[in-house]
Amino acid sequence: MTREVDLVSYLPPFIAEYKETHTALTAENPEFQASWEAAGRVLKNEFIASADEYGIARFEKLLGLLPHREDTLESRRMRVQSRWFSFTPYTWRVFLRRLAELCGERDFRVTPYFDYYRIDLQVSLGRFGQVEELEYLLRSMIPANMTMVTANAMQYEASGTVIVTALLSEIRTFFLESGENPVYTPKGVLFLSANEGKIFHYEIGE
Repeated sequence: MTREVDLVSYLPPFIAEYKETHTALTAENPEFQASWEAAGRVLKNEFIASADEYGIARFEKLLGLLPHREDTLESRRMRVQSRWFSFTPYTWRVFLRRLAELCGERDFRVTPYFDYYRIDLQVSLGRFGQVEELEYLLRSMIPANMTMVTANAMQYEASGTVIVTALLSEIRTFFLESGENPVYTPKGVLFLSANEGKIFHYEIGE
């Protein structure tokens, strides 16, 4: 809530002309501005969607939650909102609605196999704390005799440069023996760093 406070504008024109009154009210503007901003902060902290860190901490205290060191304000808000609207009875429609709140309307696919006591769930969760909150949701809402098969598929776009070094080598070996004391004479050149290398190995015996 942003509002520019100008107390002089509330005065009748004939009083606003007096320098003493004008100066006194202008000096009080910052105090009223601070009070107005504090009132707006109180109003925002009444709602999870608009609460700042102080307001979210109050909700976490009510729910008995402890934030992680890696948590951001948005991840804390998501966790508080998920726990705050947790209520019974747990129905299939409520479960789907809770999944939509956590994952987004189209970012999950759930396939029930009730005859086999199994539910397949595919999600796309990339923000910190979402997977942990999904685990809490499944533990608290899914009956213990149901098997949950979950998969988290995340898509990333990566760009950059990859440097690959390779070696292509050719080795030829000849064995020529005509006695008990062979003489080994290796010949050839080997080039590294993605170049072609050749090694020729000759074994000549007398």
